[in-house]
Amino acid sequence: MYTIANELYTIYRSDLKASDGGRHRDPKTGGLMARTTQPRYPAARSIILLIVLTLVGSSVNVSAGAPPDFRLKDLDGNWFSLSENLDGNVAYISFWATWCVPCRREMPHLEKLHQEFGDQGFTMIGINTDPPGTTSKIKPYIKRYKISYTTLLDPNNNVLDKYNPTRELPYAVLVDRKGNVVRVFPGYRTGDEEVLREKIIELLGQGNDAGGTGETE
Repeated sequence: MYTIANELYTIYRSDLKASDGGRHRDPKTGGLMARTTQPRYPAARSIILLIVLTLVGSSVNVSAGAPPDFRLKDLDGNWFSLSENLDGNVAYISFWATWCVPCRREMPHLEKLHQEFGDQGFTMIGINTDPPGTTSKIKPYIKRYKISYTTLLDPNNNVLDKYNPTRELPYAVLVDRKGNVVRVFPGYRTGDEEVLREKIIELLGQGNDAGGTGETE
């Protein structure tokens, strides 16, 4: 992750140099002066700031609108469309791989959350990013760790690239009942599952508040 941040910073500095060399000449003296204006590609700065934020904490609150839609096959070869399955539920979309050690540590916790909230309007979606030709290894892996939530296949990483071009794993987004991304979980650290659980309860509660209980005193 630190390597990625450094590379993005290098890109940002290159953008700055490409726009005006990072300096300009004083019109009176002709001397070189540091330029204080923004670079030609301000989006690079936003990316760097996001990377820094994700390094500081294991999860980040965001307001990013709807997640990119996708259509992938599950382990049985059936097509799964995100937009057709959200259906007003709170959803957690997690990218993982069989070789990813933090993913292996996180998945049992995700299964527990799936068991706890799966019948309360919460959808857990795991997206495997192992390369083509390794599908036969994924089913035994899922069985070994007793994973029962939806598992989809993204062998070419086309969907992962839409969500996280750095391809850091695990990587997940939490979606509220309105279909908007409200939190990003880059990587996994012990205790992240508790943060996620509290956020799920909060979002499920918001849905209940919106609907009302119909009780009166």
